[in-house]
Amino acid sequence: MAIKVNATVTTNEGFVVNSAFAFLNIYLVNSNWVNISYYKSESDWTAGAQSLNVNLPSRVGLDLTVTEFWSPELITNIHEKCVAEIELQTGAGTCTIVEG
Repeated sequence: MAIKVNATVTTNEGFVVNSAFAFLNIYLVNSNWVNISYYKSESDWTAGAQSLNVNLPSRVGLDLTVTEFWSPELITNIHEKCVAEIELQTGAGTCTIVEG
């Protein structure tokens, strides 16, 4: 799973990217968090391209409850929390979860 950001994003270097691809590195240790890396496209991520420097959340704290942690929907819930954080900057309804 990943997140597609369906908004125009400008990199710190001034390049414009439409529909960025966000890959989540999930850490479920003593404190739970996600590091988010953004790419121009899913194919760039697959090819090992360098991530983009954008002003979008790069780390999201999860604050999972015990029920959320043991839920069969854990991964979906984590992605939804990240979508909510990204959409605070890109606007409501601009992100979709990519399954595959």
